[in-house]
Amino acid sequence: MKKRLQVVLNNDSWAEVERVTKLANDGFENGNISFSDVLNEMALSSNVDVEKLQTKHTNIRKSLRLLASQKDLDIDAAIKSLQALKKVKGVSKVKPIRRMGDQIESGN
Repeated sequence: MKKRLQVVLNNDSWAEVERVTKLANDGFENGNISFSDVLNEMALSSNVDVEKLQTKHTNIRKSLRLLASQKDLDIDAAIKSLQALKKVKGVSKVKPIRRMGDQIESGN
């Protein structure tokens, strides 16, 4: 059974799909290989690191709320977990919040 669905690819992923599709079709005169064919083959032959994928898409605020709501919190494990997230995601600087009255008036 085939299933049709819409998938959003980032620019790097799409460039790779296009590259592999072009490579597969170059000099191949016995048929045609589509983007779908390439994506299906990629999905079947890939080994996804589930832990890395989960870490990459972890919502830090949600994680902190979950940690704060635990009754028996292991502080060392929590710190280790947050440090691992910091290594994977990098440190993002938080922009200060401006209140309406703090806006700088322009000369326009």
